[in-house]
Amino acid sequence: MEPQESQHEKRNLSILFGQRALATMGWTMANPAVVLPYLAISLDVPVFLAGLLVSLRRSANLGVAVLGADFAAARINKKADISVTDFVLALCYVLAVASVISNSTIVVTVMFIVIVLLIGLTEEYQNLISWDFLADTLQSENRQRLMYTAMGIGGIGAIVFAWSAHFVMKEYPPLARHSTVIAIAVICFCVSAVSILLVREWKQQTDSTDPKPGGRSRLQASREAVASFFSSLRHLLSMPWFRRYVLIRMALQNVELSVPFFAILAAISHGASQKGLTALIISSAAALVIAGPVWRFVGRISNGAVMAGGAIMAALAGVVLIVNHYVQWADVTVVHSLTLFAVTVGVQGVSSARALYYMDIAPKEYRVSGLAVSKSVVRVAGIILAAFMAALAHMQHVTWAIALVAILNVCTAIFVFSVSGKPAHDVKPA
Repeated sequence: MEPQESQHEKRNLSILFGQRALATMGWTMANPAVVLPYLAISLDVPVFLAGLLVSLRRSANLGVAVLGADFAAARINKKADISVTDFVLALCYVLAVASVISNSTIVVTVMFIVIVLLIGLTEEYQNLISWDFLADTLQSENRQRLMYTAMGIGGIGAIVFAWSAHFVMKEYPPLARHSTVIAIAVICFCVSAVSILLVREWKQQTDSTDPKPGGRSRLQASREAVASFFSSLRHLLSMPWFRRYVLIRMALQNVELSVPFFAILAAISHGASQKGLTALIISSAAALVIAGPVWRFVGRISNGAVMAGGAIMAALAGVVLIVNHYVQWADVTVVHSLTLFAVTVGVQGVSSARALYYMDIAPKEYRVSGLAVSKSVVRVAGIILAAFMAALAHMQHVTWAIALVAILNVCTAIFVFSVSGKPAHDVKPA
């Protein structure tokens, strides 16, 4: 690395530590997989609709991955786009609080559907450009340091803020306390949006330009985007590294699906509790503090070990949650907090290791398109699986859905550990 580039990277690393820690705090205190299903169930939204929020969010993810990949890849000033997406996320949660304050089940249902779709669109676009942005801005070792250290700092910050809000607002109703925590998350998103603008990009794609419509209609542009997506899919599937990554990502989605259904069971069990949602937020924040150093240590062995370990933790947490629901050998709030802690540790390990694994194996020219295409393929299966789990939770009980995802997570751990050891970096067709 050139001296000037090294100087820029050190400066960028310090800025990104703060920015990602703030984003992590915001995302933890307003995690849509936990907060929105919990609030929905607490406000008497049917279980099926609460579970369907997962499919809706993934559908929005899919739309951006298919139609927005080329646009994201061509963007030069990615830090400005990341800043805008943080502001949009903040706006989403402002709307969520406003709808909850209305105390109308119909308003909450309609607004939560709109909010989940908007969050899905925003987070997917942010992910597409963030991975490419970090890969261009930092070297591999610094990316790993950033990922795990910011996770721990963000977790500590989320614990401090969530507990402080709970203590200061303890005389107020649960809704006021939950709204305060979300308001703090909104502030974190806004500060994160401003701070990332301080990063200096020294690896710019100066030979590319932002896409211009060129007189094309939006319908024609959309058709071309879809055609480009399927063309990219056919081309990428001919590459060994991409096929292996798609299979790994397909399996790992089961770990992420655990969280919203854990939250639904928690809301059913103690939705009116004075400390229910706060306890869940603090436990998931504490998981970030532990996950960072633990997975960074395991990651020195291999990213595959981290991904498999995360899947096993999610599976064990699901088993404990189901057993306690029927036997009740411990306090419900404590068990739900502990199991959410465990599954969050697992999810953080999986998401971080998966990102690092991808950035290590994906060639620059396929980095954004490969990410978008792989996500799209996986999202289709995820939408179907999440909808099935929501229907199963509605017709039987949410514990059935949790049992299903626990079994799938065991299979995931075995599969991922067996295939991720030797990533193929060959970009030529097989």
